[in-house]
Amino acid sequence: MELQLLLILIIAFLLLGPEGMLNLATKLGEFARQARDLIDQIRMEAYVEEFNKKILEEEKRMKEEEVLPDDISQELKEELEDVYEGSEEEEKVAKRDKKEEKVKDEQQGKTSGNAPDRTSEGT
Repeated sequence: MELQLLLILIIAFLLLGPEGMLNLATKLGEFARQARDLIDQIRMEAYVEEFNKKILEEEKRMKEEEVLPDDISQELKEELEDVYEGSEEEEKVAKRDKKEEKVKDEQQGKTSGNAPDRTSEGT
């Protein structure tokens, strides 16, 4: 196989010459690029078609379920209430933590204020 390919290249070089071989290589490169672009385009179209099919199936399923707007608004209200309650609890915990830190800082300030300053004793 390799020998046959080499023989074809030698004959093509003898018939076309160096410039002809360069032109042939350029045209083959352009052809390969166009083939890759075509394959990519076909893949993209297949993907888009599959994606659209899934969307249509989902829309059909949703129409069959017929979710009423009142049901949706009630669900949203409940979710918002849960989020609001969670944020209130987080605020309470944050305030409590700040108070604890403040108390600790005050206690540390009192204990360090009572400690003698040893830096000026020896001089």
